[in-house]
Amino acid sequence: MSINRQSQPLFILGTQRSGTTLLARILSSHKDIFIQNEISVEKVFEGVNDPAKMLSLMDVQIQERHGDSLEDVLQKEGKSVWGVKDPELTYHLEKLEQFIPESKMLLILRDGRGVVNSYMENKWGLGTNAYTGAIRWKEEVEQLLDFAERHKEQVLVVRFEDLITGMEAELRRICSHFGVEFDPEMLKYDKKKAMFKENPHNVNTNKAPDITLAEKWQSRLSPREVGIIEYVAGDTLKAHGYELAGEKVCPSAIERAYYLVHQKIIGEIQLQWQWRRSLIRKKKKAGTSVS
Repeated sequence: MSINRQSQPLFILGTQRSGTTLLARILSSHKDIFIQNEISVEKVFEGVNDPAKMLSLMDVQIQERHGDSLEDVLQKEGKSVWGVKDPELTYHLEKLEQFIPESKMLLILRDGRGVVNSYMENKWGLGTNAYTGAIRWKEEVEQLLDFAERHKEQVLVVRFEDLITGMEAELRRICSHFGVEFDPEMLKYDKKKAMFKENPHNVNTNKAPDITLAEKWQSRLSPREVGIIEYVAGDTLKAHGYELAGEKVCPSAIERAYYLVHQKIIGEIQLQWQWRRSLIRKKKKAGTSVS
């Protein structure tokens, strides 16, 4: 199989911490589907407007990760359908429109309170507090949902919570959307070897579906944090079937200013710390010293 306009990829969309990695893991357990778990998105889309060139650059990214071209990976794995999952695709939706209507896409949506809690716990600089995390989630989700609304035939929206509690039904719906037969092996995804490296941020993708993971925010966030998230993003939550938990909390102007400064400073510290950890792991693997 060569990489061209006739071999259109599937695209898995969603915010950070919304379940995109889990979905990629599950779908890659299908006998016919290979989903590349993240690429250097900016190297594929920024400054590039030709879809054929974008496909070629995706192939380069896959080769860097697997040591083989996409064609060889598919042949070795016995797969006939391929796709890409990366939350960073959220920032390149205009470029993705060039793959419409040939490519099918899937948008996974997760309760914003769970996402914001995960932002805060994972310390990736995404949302260092409930206020800025809720702003990020709301803005990104509304961009993604607007894209999905404009391309209803190509973009299927799935809720993370529905996937966890009714996995077979949701996977049958996804397979129908992608035009492939349902494969029961997807339900055993946690028993199969992942095609990406395990790290502290994706460890739960190696576990069987567990609704407590989706509900964790209820015990981890304080009532005030929940109220702030619902103040910022309550309308978006309600519009997609998420019941509000209590009274909304409107932060004062001083509090909002504090939260924004906190995000700017602490977010940058967290990013640098995570970058440093990643660099140390890479150098240890390569057997070089870390300065």
